[in-house]
Amino acid sequence: MKIVDPCLWFIFAAVAAAQPSFTNFDVPGAGTGATQGTLGLAINAGGTIAGNSIDSINVYHGFVRAASGTITTFDPPGSIATYAFSINTPGAIGGYFSDTDRIAHGFVRAASGAITTFDASGAGTGADQGTVARIINMAGAIAGYYIDASTVYHGFVRDPTGAITTFDAPGAGTRGDQAL
Repeated sequence: MKIVDPCLWFIFAAVAAAQPSFTNFDVPGAGTGATQGTLGLAINAGGTIAGNSIDSINVYHGFVRAASGTITTFDPPGSIATYAFSINTPGAIGGYFSDTDRIAHGFVRAASGAITTFDASGAGTGADQGTVARIINMAGAIAGYYIDASTVYHGFVRDPTGAITTFDAPGAGTRGDQAL
């Protein structure tokens, strides 16, 4: 006779009883063609979702969807393409945008909607260079990378006060195909 661990049985029963739920939504103004639509990229503990919508002319915009279902779109000033990648529990969103010269700039969008843009010291100012913010933590610190004028990749951390520390990990590659 095989004996089943009662703890494992409890875990199995709890998992089997849990029924996931899914909510489909589209950001108003999102395109419906190929490679267009709504991309939910991050969710916080309160159920607020951040991500991107791609409109009918293939322009990226940031959005935040409250747990209640209210959707707000946003673009930092000067943006021609906005990429919202992360959201923390207080509701701050971290990401980056491209300007008309295709230079990337980091941003943090407060839960109130206020947007602060920033650039890492040493970030290049040419096309396909600049500051790419990828993740925000509970305290509001943002991590990402920047691409300098020689197209070399470097890391950065922006603390909640706005101070940016740049770094290169010892032995890490610095080309785009090594850095991501």
